[in-house]
Amino acid sequence: MSNEPAPVVQLDAVPPCRRCERPGLMLARFPNSWKNQRGEDVTGVREVTLCSFCDAAAPAAAPLLALFDGNGEVAERDLTRFAELAADWTAEVARRKVNEEDLAAEEELFRRGEL
Repeated sequence: MSNEPAPVVQLDAVPPCRRCERPGLMLARFPNSWKNQRGEDVTGVREVTLCSFCDAAAPAAAPLLALFDGNGEVAERDLTRFAELAADWTAEVARRKVNEEDLAAEEELFRRGEL
């Protein structure tokens, strides 16, 4: 059993998708850590927004997105299935890692004022 806190899922007041600015359907918040340049662990919290546009083709997101109606809500009869699928999706996005090379290239563009 893990000592890490369980992910938190938020369905109200969800911010827009950070990738496309469309309305977000769900926000997942979970512990996250990485190594800094000195090799030390840095811990924090990561937030990921479920987007009907950006996540439509993602295997863990597609069945979850299918539960949302046109108003961005999940029917009461689907709440048990929603909980299962939300846990699957959150576990999948928590495993995603940042591409360090892409991040370094973007940082360089930013520092040069080209981003």
